[in-house]
Amino acid sequence: MTRTAVAAFELDKWEPQAQDEAGGTAFAQVLIEKTFTGAVEGTSRVEMLTASNETSRAYVAFERFTGSVDGRKGSFVLRHTAGDEGLSLVLLPGSGTDELAGISGSADIAVDEGKHTFTLVYELPGA
Repeated sequence: MTRTAVAAFELDKWEPQAQDEAGGTAFAQVLIEKTFTGAVEGTSRVEMLTASNETSRAYVAFERFTGSVDGRKGSFVLRHTAGDEGLSLVLLPGSGTDELAGISGSADIAVDEGKHTFTLVYELPGA
C-alpha cells in the first residue's frame, strides 16, 4: 500500500567544503544538515555536489535520514538529482534500517516563502 508522509524541515547547516572553477563552470561540494518535523520526524545529513554557470545549475546528492516516518523508527538514504529538467528524489533500494527496512519510494521538496515542505511517497512491507 502506498502511503504519503508530509513534514516541514529546517536547514541547520549549509557548509561549502570545496570549490573549483574552470571554463566558466563552477563546481562545489556542500555539507548540509536538516531537521524534520511532522509525519517525517528526525534529522539528515546531505553530501551534495553542484555545477553552475551563467545559463545552468545542477546538483547530485545523497541524504541519510535518521528518525521516524509515520511513527516507525529507522533510517534510509535518498538520492537527489536536479537540474534544468527538474528535481528527482528517490529512496536508495536496500538502505532502510530497523522499522524502515524495505522502504521504497520517492520524495518531493517544495519551497514557499522560505518554508520547506518535504513529501515522502513510500511503500513499506508489513505497514
